[in-house]
Amino acid sequence: MNKQLYVFGLALVLGACTNDAPNDTTTTNTVDTTKTEVVEIPKDTIHRLKLSFVGDIMGHGDQIKSAAIDAKMDSFDYEPCFRFIKPIMEEADLAIGNLEVTLNDKKKYTGYPRFRSPDALANDLKNAGFDFLVTANNHSNDNNLRGVIHTLDTLAGLGFIHTGTFRNAEERAATYPLIIEKEADGTTFKLAFLNYTYGTNGIPTTEPSIVNLIEEEQMLKDIEAAKQAEPDMIIAFMHWGSEYKLDENSRQQKTTKLLWDNGVDVVIGAHPHVIEPIKTDTLYTKDSSRQREVLVAYSLGNFISNQFRPNTDIGLIFDIELVKNSASNTTIIGEHDYVLAWRYIHDRAKKVYDRVHTILPVTAFENDTTSFLGMSASDLNKMKATAQRMRKHLGKWQSKERQVSLEDLINAGAVSLNPKKEEAILAKED
Repeated sequence: MNKQLYVFGLALVLGACTNDAPNDTTTTNTVDTTKTEVVEIPKDTIHRLKLSFVGDIMGHGDQIKSAAIDAKMDSFDYEPCFRFIKPIMEEADLAIGNLEVTLNDKKKYTGYPRFRSPDALANDLKNAGFDFLVTANNHSNDNNLRGVIHTLDTLAGLGFIHTGTFRNAEERAATYPLIIEKEADGTTFKLAFLNYTYGTNGIPTTEPSIVNLIEEEQMLKDIEAAKQAEPDMIIAFMHWGSEYKLDENSRQQKTTKLLWDNGVDVVIGAHPHVIEPIKTDTLYTKDSSRQREVLVAYSLGNFISNQFRPNTDIGLIFDIELVKNSASNTTIIGEHDYVLAWRYIHDRAKKVYDRVHTILPVTAFENDTTSFLGMSASDLNKMKATAQRMRKHLGKWQSKERQVSLEDLINAGAVSLNPKKEEAILAKED
């Protein structure tokens, strides 16, 4: 972590806020460099908060079956899905994902096109280190009004922070925009979160529930409401874009500019099911007296799914560090990086109930010589090829890959995937 870089960034922000005239570069006065003083910002005024974002958490039919303890579908164990990313998510001060399913407790579990997953999925996401799930997406209404309400009830019961869908207008008015005050690194960060979707696959939202839609007038009202809380950052999670396209479309670009220009600092995208660019920019006031760094990740891709189109088996765990100067009460976007996370189907040749869908940090397994997972050469080559495509793709933009080692995961307690079902059955009996 480059502390000098952050201090420099803060100095730029603070300096840009002054009205001092620029130095006259044509002056003939000499400068005594021996008397130049370096002003250091006290270390105890600089504080950091780490946010981790993931993309589409999906629940296709084979995922539901592979998480079932047996073919009776009476109980489910999603823990192996998140076993190898749990240590990564637990490092974050806030770990945030897009829940692209509705939750169900009536054993009416279905995959595409109307996702209804067991409540156990949310329980194991919580155990994997997730704190916050956004719920406005094109599958929000997949189980109609009951699905919206039961999903929110389940998330609340598990202690999740959530936003994007609401039981009624009163709940939205009381809780949106979502303002979170998070203690971290010796100070309090106040963050405002927004969440919207382009639509709900033609399934109407049943009153009194509400699903936030990408509607310019309403979004601008919400941004103004967020500003009233005087947050350190405004973050928008957008469900948008063209499916399976590696580059953002013009509508995403236009909406991003709208959000940035009106006060949103960070935009995180989902829905295309593939990874799209991460871009940063610097916005200036009309008189150039102030500047503000902004960021967009147009799509983080799938976090976990059963999709097999090109590039849908990989996504990002995207980390952003926010840096706050408590002396000046200013916050900037600090370092940001990502972990490439590949969806691996363990024992795919077996019956679906004996398979495991799991997420692998690519750098931890692409050079593994111990055969920790017993991965076939075919799967290993597929993971490497997909990762290389994404590295080339992302290398054109403004973020960098973070390295995670297998040793790190083992030291954090990760164990191999076998025997999966036997362990779950024994745990249930205990």
